[in-house]
Amino acid sequence: MNLFLRILFTSFFILNYSQAISQELDFHSPIDAPFDLSGTFGEYRSRFHTGIDFKSRGVQGQKIFSIEDGYISRIEVNNYGYGKVVYIDHPNGYTSVYAHLKDFSTKLDKFVRGEQYRLKKSTIKNFPKKGELKVEKGELIGYSGNTGGSFGPHLHFEIRDTDTQDALNPLMFNYEYIDKERPIIRGLYLIDEENTLVSSLPSKKEIKKLNDSTYTTNDIEFSQKTGLGIDIYDIQYKGLFNQNGVYKIDLLIDSLLVYSFKMDRIKFSQNHYRKIMYDYMSAIKNKTKVLKVYTPQNADLSFLGDNDFNGILDPSEYLNSYVSIIVSDWNNNSSYLNFRIKGNVNKDEISSYDGIEILTNQNYEINKNSSLIKIKKNTFYNDLLLNISYEDDTLDLGDDKDPFRKSMLIKLPQTITDTLEMRQSFIGRIKDNKITYIDSRNDDSYIYTNTSSLGKYIISRDTLKPEITPINFKHNSNISNRSTIRLRLKDEMSGIKSYNAFLNGKWALFEYEFKSNLIFHKISDNIINEGENILLINYQDGVGNKGVYKAIIYY
Repeated sequence: MNLFLRILFTSFFILNYSQAISQELDFHSPIDAPFDLSGTFGEYRSRFHTGIDFKSRGVQGQKIFSIEDGYISRIEVNNYGYGKVVYIDHPNGYTSVYAHLKDFSTKLDKFVRGEQYRLKKSTIKNFPKKGELKVEKGELIGYSGNTGGSFGPHLHFEIRDTDTQDALNPLMFNYEYIDKERPIIRGLYLIDEENTLVSSLPSKKEIKKLNDSTYTTNDIEFSQKTGLGIDIYDIQYKGLFNQNGVYKIDLLIDSLLVYSFKMDRIKFSQNHYRKIMYDYMSAIKNKTKVLKVYTPQNADLSFLGDNDFNGILDPSEYLNSYVSIIVSDWNNNSSYLNFRIKGNVNKDEISSYDGIEILTNQNYEINKNSSLIKIKKNTFYNDLLLNISYEDDTLDLGDDKDPFRKSMLIKLPQTITDTLEMRQSFIGRIKDNKITYIDSRNDDSYIYTNTSSLGKYIISRDTLKPEITPINFKHNSNISNRSTIRLRLKDEMSGIKSYNAFLNGKWALFEYEFKSNLIFHKISDNIINEGENILLINYQDGVGNKGVYKAIIYY
């Protein structure tokens, strides 16, 4: 009962803290669009999602505003990640972040392009001095887009604690967020936490919906330490079909709250633990997001810190218990999954497994038929067994069933004597009968690289230079009626490593959109001369295959 009261008090404190923030601050909306979300705070992404994603009516170019007075503390242009992004520090101790922008406002664009031309770089990261670029509440700072690692027009919006840089759930502030629907529970999974050396897919239990809010499943018998996992999502309202994450999970056993967490704050240093907070094999093998309703082994996640019980069920302690998992969104719409668990103390026979035991607290150097694998301490999250072989020039590290905390070094033997062939060679990962390029190095005996995935690896070669094709002009054409110069630049194997463009011998800014293999120059940069202009573009791929494009254009 003391545990229940302690968790209840903690939940009450956090709730009132959130409400206090909401009452004290009156932030401006960051976007000129409805408060419709395509992504919520803390949900499953490559890491935990550290913001909320605003839908932008399916198009780019919606106005983006500063939510409060402040100054630009950081501004970046990236080909990947956040793309074009603005960070604003506010005097109240918060930092707001606006990512994947199509364009900056006129004021910010002038600053950024000035830096790009000064540095002769299309990608930049700039930290203006405090007060150098001031903004006011509601001031236009840019336009929504799809730049960087975005795969659809939207605004990724964050609020951070300026001092710690922890990401905070923007819904804790005063925004009016309409959500009328309960979360959907799609599946219940039993995850083996007894034999953790060998990863296996969780056992799925069929569930049935009893009414609008309640789900159930048949009684569950278990004989080993087991964790519960759930496949869930939330929709904001009917007609808005994005499947978003939920806000809070509660686990009750025999009507007592024994485990709980909510998504209010995420430390970026802990963000990688998403790999084990969701079942890794389910994500890799079945493309299913199974969220664990317990604390995974070695997971240092602060939002789980208020739990005295780790949530893992021991069959000797729960011989016949009633379980309820409550899943809630921000507006406290809740769904319930109720069932009974019956622990069986008769242990199953222990199976034997082959492989090299890898302990997280040790370093390893493994030789397999002239190949070499170096594994440092804490490369993996948990101890595990690896089955490694090197046959027919292929290094097999085993099935991709265990997540990496950091990369390992793999070295494949090579006897290449031709200089060109050596430069063009790399280690590739074999997946779905395709070879994926990995940036590699070489010495007299090996080609080597770092990898963060199990699987199969082989030495491959890229012999072709990238392809470049003009899109909206031709050689000797007049571009006076154009606002941009656009070309397609792509490489099928090792990717585009670098490119530089020049107009009449002067460096010219061409922006890069990797998703569409597009580079483009804005005529408004005013570096094109009236009459004849010489366009020259040098480019190379990941292994150094180079090309030159040249054209005469008139303006």
